[in-house]
Amino acid sequence: MNAVILDLDGTLVTTVKVHRMAWELSLKDLGIKISVDLDKLMGRKTEEIAKLLAKDRWKELYERKNTYFDNLVKIYAKPTPCAIDLVNKLKKEKIKTAVVTSSLRRSAIESLKILNFEPDILIAGDDVKKGKPDPEPVLKALSLLGEDPRNVFGVGDTLQDVIAYYNSGIREIYLVKGDLKIDYDEAMRKYNAKVIETLCCIINN
Repeated sequence: MNAVILDLDGTLVTTVKVHRMAWELSLKDLGIKISVDLDKLMGRKTEEIAKLLAKDRWKELYERKNTYFDNLVKIYAKPTPCAIDLVNKLKKEKIKTAVVTSSLRRSAIESLKILNFEPDILIAGDDVKKGKPDPEPVLKALSLLGEDPRNVFGVGDTLQDVIAYYNSGIREIYLVKGDLKIDYDEAMRKYNAKVIETLCCIINN
């Protein structure tokens, strides 16, 4: 494999809970009650989630959520198990790296600081029209990396990641177990994803 495309939130940094907290606090502030499971929306673009949850008040929710996240990420986010070891190994082996995240670029940069990691390519939610599970951001990363998807492996922690990788032509896909409620059987059955407990499994592979 010549390159890797990595998800960020929940894959490299423990920000899933931070995103959830930011959404919940923002919804409470605005008095918006939802019947949707937030876990099923994680991995999508911030703007898209805000529109689904708040309809015509989505801009209020969007701005408030981002403000909460910017403050909370500095307090609660940590590297996931073996994340730092993995990025160091990728550098050592000269494997090109792209981080593809549905988070805003400003949020992604704050999260990457936790790892002291600068990928070769960063594609954030505000860099594309369509976010994961649409393959657009992954295809953009593949183009900028100059790599055939058959020579690239993808790592994520949501079904949105897996679908985006698969529909981009990537067939070596790792799905890291995390804080989200996911149908892991579907990921393995439909998309041939390899479900792993932590990133340590990739390092030891």
